[in-house]
Amino acid sequence: MPPKVTDNRTANTESLHAVEAETAEAAQRIVATYSEDFLDAVTLMSMLGVEPEGLIHRKVVADLAAEEEEAKKTTRKTTKKAAKKAAKKTAKKATKKATAKKATAKKTTKKAAK
Repeated sequence: MPPKVTDNRTANTESLHAVEAETAEAAQRIVATYSEDFLDAVTLMSMLGVEPEGLIHRKVVADLAAEEEEAKKTTRKTTKKAAKKAAKKTAKKATKKATAKKATAKKTTKKAAK
């Protein structure tokens, strides 16, 4: 059996890490250039294994989902308020028209009585 070979290259490991960092940065730039939105960029970087330190795909997805839910809630509230205001306006207009019709009807009956 041949003897075990151990790696004793301590000086070269620093240069290897520098090349890996440069390659990762270049890959991040390319992904950022071709991705359509932030979530797409994060997903691709995670898939390639070149995401920046501290960037966790699950957290980003959870944050974006929470923001979308908040946006939906505010949109629903504003549409409900707008619908209520519109209903109030139409009700006011209808009552005004009914009151005006009653007033004209009274005038015509008074004229007819004279």
